[in-house]
Amino acid sequence: MSGNRAGIGSIILGPNCPSLWDNFQMDLIRHRSKNPWAVAFFLVLLTLAAGCSDSGSPTATSVVSSAGASTVAPAETIAPTPDLAAGSSYVLFNQRFIEGTSTVGLDLDDVDAVFWKVFSGLPDAVHVYPSENYYYFIMYEERKQLWGNIRLPAGRRDRGILSFAYFEFKESPFVTEPRVKNSKLYTIADDLEIDKRDHFTYDVSYRGKKVTFNLHQMSQEQPVKFKLADDEVSTMRTFDESGYQFFLLYNSTGKYFTWVLNEEELVPDELVPVESDLLVGRRSGFAFWVDPAHPDRKALVAIRGANATVNNYYDGPFDQLADNYVDETNISDYMVKASPGLEGRLDKYGYFLDRDGSSRLAISPYFVYFSDSALQDFVRKLRFAEDPYFTLSRRGIDPTPTPSP
Repeated sequence: MSGNRAGIGSIILGPNCPSLWDNFQMDLIRHRSKNPWAVAFFLVLLTLAAGCSDSGSPTATSVVSSAGASTVAPAETIAPTPDLAAGSSYVLFNQRFIEGTSTVGLDLDDVDAVFWKVFSGLPDAVHVYPSENYYYFIMYEERKQLWGNIRLPAGRRDRGILSFAYFEFKESPFVTEPRVKNSKLYTIADDLEIDKRDHFTYDVSYRGKKVTFNLHQMSQEQPVKFKLADDEVSTMRTFDESGYQFFLLYNSTGKYFTWVLNEEELVPDELVPVESDLLVGRRSGFAFWVDPAHPDRKALVAIRGANATVNNYYDGPFDQLADNYVDETNISDYMVKASPGLEGRLDKYGYFLDRDGSSRLAISPYFVYFSDSALQDFVRKLRFAEDPYFTLSRRGIDPTPTPSP
């Protein structure tokens, strides 16, 4: 789920371009930080394309596909790595669901009342896994299912700012507009105090209750289990709200990004081989491709459109950059390299400086599929592409030819 969307909460607490496509500038941004009702369907359109104006054509690398050869590791080698520190299974009881959907009395248009309902239900300490610092919840209230998040945003939490957002989840086609959707930034003016213990530990106090937020710490070292190409760099490691962890690679020749699965950490899903070089997450629908030129890594090539349209935890890793390490990753520098027209328009996190509100650049170089056949057709295109990762970065859309003078 993306930042501006409310994540997921009786309350279930849980760990949520301008692409310059040659001649047509698609000024599409993700609904990330403060706008929980932005429609995730636009993920279908979002990308940070390699073929940005002024970036030139990439140097193509010829890749020969061996569709017949098995490039996918056997199922038994895809087992999850050792368990997370939390270590215990999770059980949701139907009783809480029924009681939650049967409750009445909470005014869902009263942001303060909803925030207190959620905040008062938190334990004394929580662990925030997603790398953009969203603590998600699902709430059943007033015969509705609400998804939301509490966030301590990097760059703002040290100034005493906490964000809160929630929206009515579209669990069926009959959940139509108008839907419940609200958000608010809390500060000392709202009697909310944030005390910093260290860079990853914050105490939040509100109405006499104090909760310690432990932000997840991550190594930002280069990959160990796969080799980078000479023109590649790993810009960051990220932790998605789906539980997946990724590397975000940047290719300096083609000026594009690629998301690669981090198998040095827990893989919280079963990756099911669909074809010899294609695996799909059993729950997530994330599609990973293993190309012959890089058999030691799994590149994220597609997400399920059904997840993108409802804005759930499996809408892709574009909305969980490693914000707590921004001074180490220098991500905005790579954004500008990929799309030079962004020079001077972004802050160090990738938020636009020349737009109202909190608009942030999306790095979403992957396809959005609505059928198995569409996914397989897209992967087939990658196999025969001169530079498959350049094709991936453009979501299979060929560059617009430059008119001859």
